[in-house]
Amino acid sequence: MNPDDIRDLLRFYFITDDGVDGFSVMDQVRVALSAGATMVQYRNKSFSLDAFDEVAAVCRLCRSARVPFVVNDNVLLAGAVGADGVHLGQDDAPPRLARRVMGPRAIVGVSVSSMAELAHTDLACCDYIGAGPTFPTGTKADAKAVHGLSGLRDIVNRSVVPVAAIGGIGPENALDCFSHGAAGVAVISCITRAGDPVAAAAAMAAVCGVSAGEVG
Repeated sequence: MNPDDIRDLLRFYFITDDGVDGFSVMDQVRVALSAGATMVQYRNKSFSLDAFDEVAAVCRLCRSARVPFVVNDNVLLAGAVGADGVHLGQDDAPPRLARRVMGPRAIVGVSVSSMAELAHTDLACCDYIGAGPTFPTGTKADAKAVHGLSGLRDIVNRSVVPVAAIGGIGPENALDCFSHGAAGVAVISCITRAGDPVAAAAAMAAVCGVSAGEVG
């Protein structure tokens, strides 16, 4: 995919939260899409086939809003629901294999937490990097060491593909990520665990400079 197109898609990148009660994944995605999210990732580290219908429904919702939908980690699940792509961790399937499975038009992203990881990551089949954690985060129990804004800038400067910052990002610090070279910001808890998710999503969209979306 064209790097400029990817940069636009990464601007307001929403990731679902499987660790919050009383706020379903579908409702999370509706709120994010209505605010103007530019890409959505389904993330569920305890995924089982019981949740397949949920993933397929989220995929359909994103398609109706004309917003790309990617699945975290699970290449086969992404293919099964017809997702637009997949996001891989360092311990997941290699990007080259994901590209073979998903096809040449799929979006393939990969997580990078340090310059050492970047040096060992094959970006030839990747469209973007998710770099983090940029700030401390409580959403991801297995989060790696915070690399801060300086670490984000280092990854951006060395990467051959656009970079989305992730980890502890909200309206109060997203602009710092942009000023340090990030094409976009990936957000979870600033919306899903906010007292007013709708207002939080709108605030995030305003910082990212995106307009409200249409959700079917």
